[in-house]
Amino acid sequence: MDIPLELSFHNMQPSDALKAAVEDHVRKLDGLEAHLIGCRVVIEMPHKNHRTGQNLPDVRIVMRVPGKELVVSREMAHAADKKSSTDAYAVLDNAFAVAESQLKDHRRIVQGEVKYKERLTEERRRESSPTK
Repeated sequence: MDIPLELSFHNMQPSDALKAAVEDHVRKLDGLEAHLIGCRVVIEMPHKNHRTGQNLPDVRIVMRVPGKELVVSREMAHAADKKSSTDAYAVLDNAFAVAESQLKDHRRIVQGEVKYKERLTEERRRESSPTK
């Protein structure tokens, strides 16, 4: 990465263990060879509710690649599925799994491994038209 990791904690105390987990995930993303320029991660507790299981963390990841920003947002407080994990590490793992998928998809597009429907129909038209 060209720009160092930006990590923020909102409405909660910074945690060395969470910081280490985020750094490990970002190291894995950087190893995907998708030219990750920078990454910003925000872990937020949207409400200061002290009841167990009620204070669900939100995770937002913004990855900068050449010419684009890829964004992953996991807002667990607003999730319709109340059986979702309440553990910050599980939410973090889920968010980074989606981020990895987005980064791999972006890499495939940049490397030309993804064929678009428009391109395919145009190529078929050229192949089907008689050449003289």
